Amino acid sequence: MNLTKPLLTTAGTIIGLAVVFYGLHLGILHLLDVELPYNLLNFYLFGGVSSLIICLTFITLPALLPELHDKVGYMFLFTIFGKLFLWALVFKNLLFSETVFTRMERLSMLIPIFIFLIYEVLVIVKILKKES
Repeated sequence: MNLTKPLLTTAGTIIGLAVVFYGLHLGILHLLDVELPYNLLNFYLFGGVSSLIICLTFITLPALLPELHDKVGYMFLFTIFGKLFLWALVFKNLLFSETVFTRMERLSMLIPIFIFLIYEVLVIVKILKKES
């Protein structure tokens, strides 16, 4: 099975999502005159890189080990919790600091996670539909 096209398409889509939504996010924050006390790019980089790893792994895994196809959904649920745990670990100094964040600042931390999570779910659904 040739996986080059789905792997490149997924990687390109994730990079495109990161660039487009980061630009939109910054533009909206600028329009609302919101100054974030942290670098928003770090959240998009974490979300993009982690989604890239997750999606590419789940695209190649059923092709390499067909017996794991039935377990892809359960493995994905585990990776969601792992990703959130790793996210909290990477940004622990910011998340557990004494700083009180406004609603917009807290929301800006979560938006990249949900953008990439939605795409990951779409990729997993496509894999499960294709293989069933």
